[in-house]
Formats: sequence, structure tokens, C-alpha cells
Amino acid sequence: MTTSATSGWQLLGTAAESFERFRLGYPDEVVERTLTYAGRPVTRAVEIGAGTGKAARAFASRGVHVTALESDADMFAVLRRETAGMQVEPVDRTFEEYDGPRTDLVYAAASWHWTDPRSRCRRAADLLADGGVVAVFGSPARLAEPAVRAAVHDAGLPMLDDDAFRAGPELAACALFTDVEEHRVAREVVLPQREYVGYLSTVSDYAALPPEDRQRVLHRLTDVLPAQVRVDLTVRLDLARRA
Repeated sequence: MTTSATSGWQLLGTAAESFERFRLGYPDEVVERTLTYAGRPVTRAVEIGAGTGKAARAFASRGVHVTALESDADMFAVLRRETAGMQVEPVDRTFEEYDGPRTDLVYAAASWHWTDPRSRCRRAADLLADGGVVAVFGSPARLAEPAVRAAVHDAGLPMLDDDAFRAGPELAACALFTDVEEHRVAREVVLPQREYVGYLSTVSDYAALPPEDRQRVLHRLTDVLPAQVRVDLTVRLDLARRA
């Protein structure tokens, strides 16, 4: 994960703290489907770009020892704090830098698109034991109501897309992987407007804007969004097995 400049909407002081505050975790079903797909005990995993440890906590709670890779200093500090006492080993490395032992599972939670597309399939395969599993998943918080989406679109504000989390075709095209499966884990929630806007402050489409522009755009959103925002948090989960 990368850290963006702080805006007025990042209420807790740093982008990493806002990420921990506003990003929702992953449903148990994502972990369950991944472990079921593996078809054998999964005792160790490597997470790519662990952020503040949302996914690491989910897998660790199922008895998986997670090596959580995170190279951003602020994210790493929160990751270490939030996973203290759990079966999570924070490692200050990028995916491209890490050279650890082979493992049962390599996964990326909303981080696959930040890795080097020229080498990521090979890197993932090299870290996996024979028959090991790679899982790529993410859940952009998209507006669920068509009328609200239309209002945001008409206001010329950025719309979230989940194409960045789609890895199935890439994994299927890589001779190093087989048995590719694409899953959807449906989830819908209602968030207070402030919570949804806080979430958007952590998303790259918004966080990449210059601070003044980002604050202006986020304030414009408050004029468009209802007080309670219905949000589609469907998780896209792509799975493959090392050939």
C-alpha cells in the first residue's frame, strides 16, 4: 500500500489510520472458500501488501500463520499494532523483495494491482509449494442504488470499479497455475454518509488527487449522497493452484 497526503476527511491523522478506521474487513466466507478450495490443510500463508492487517486477521483467526508483507512505514506500524498476539508476522518488504520459504497459500487483498505485472505470477508460484494456492480478492464499496450512482456520475465525480481486483484471466493465461475459479461473495451494507466518504478518502481514485482537490471532491460528494448510503461490498475472489 502507498500512503497519500492527509486531507480534512482523514480524521485520524494519517492515511494508515484512516485505512484501519474506514475500510471494512472481509467476510468469513472469503476465508472459508479459499481454505475449502485448497483441499488440504493450510497452515502458512504469505500476504501481499497487507496494509493494516484486515485480511491477515481473518486468516489468522482460522489458525493460519500469516507472513504479512507491507513496505509502507505508516501501514506497517498499524499492522504490527493491530495483529499483536496473533499468528501474524509483519515483514517490512515488498512482494518483489521477499524471498522466504515455500508456503501453502499466497494471497492479495486489494493489492494485486499494485504488484509488478511482469513478474507477479512467477513470484507467486515460486513462493508456493506444489499444489499451493494463490488467492486474489477485493471489494470496492460501490453505490448500490442506481439513482445515487446516477447523481454521482452527473456531478462528474469518480466512480469506483472492480476491474483492478480481477485476476482470473491473468492466472488462467499463466502456465504456472491451473484450476482457476472465479467467485463472488455477495455483501451489502448501509453506511452513514460520513463513513462512506471516509472510506473513499482511502481509495486510490480519490487519495491520488492533490490534497485541496481531494477535499473539494469529497465535500461535493456530501451534497450528492443521502444521509444513509446503501453500499455493494461484494467480494471478487479469484483462486488458482500451482501446477
